[in-house]
Amino acid sequence: MFFLFFFFNDTATTEIYTLSLHDALPIFLRMVFPRKIRALIVLGRPGLAALLVLPAILATAFSPHVTMGASIKEGDVAPVFTGQDLKGISRNLQDHIGKDVIMLDFWSIYCVSCVQEMPKLVELHKKYRDQGFAAFGIDLDSFSIRRVKRFVAGLDYDVSYPIIVDRKREIAGAYKVGVLPTTIFIGKDGKVKLFHIGYKPGNEDEFDNLIKRLLK
Repeated sequence: MFFLFFFFNDTATTEIYTLSLHDALPIFLRMVFPRKIRALIVLGRPGLAALLVLPAILATAFSPHVTMGASIKEGDVAPVFTGQDLKGISRNLQDHIGKDVIMLDFWSIYCVSCVQEMPKLVELHKKYRDQGFAAFGIDLDSFSIRRVKRFVAGLDYDVSYPIIVDRKREIAGAYKVGVLPTTIFIGKDGKVKLFHIGYKPGNEDEFDNLIKRLLK
């Protein structure tokens, strides 16, 4: 059984993720339903679960009271975080504040635009990493880290920066990320310099120019 999972952004483009019910249900339940209601849905039959979840999806997507996109503004102090990367190494953003220009790439393996953007971000990291440029991939998939590892291992290029799986949405919540992909750049002063939603070919040139300015 499949259904469509929608994310809307401020640039009038729509990402549509086609997920199996097995993968999509846990993601949406964590976003919308309290724990007790989640348990009732999961214990029920898949068809019943889909009927219960679908109205909530539609209500959330089309409600005028739901705010999608950036609520952190350029110039705001970037929230610090810690998290384990795919190799089990603990990463702390604070270690780079005041020393490096930082890029955060919020993504999912089901996000087509995310996957299209990633090799461009890897190229930028390889180009500037020896000049004081750090990068972190923040994966928002809710399933096991093992599946994300398999996906990354299957890419035809090496991801040169650490990837942190943010299963509980703690990092995404701190940065108010509601749409994928979202790419955030932080200056050496620890302040957000760019909060960019979505991806289209050519965005990497804008990012390249920004990195060069921030490294000066």
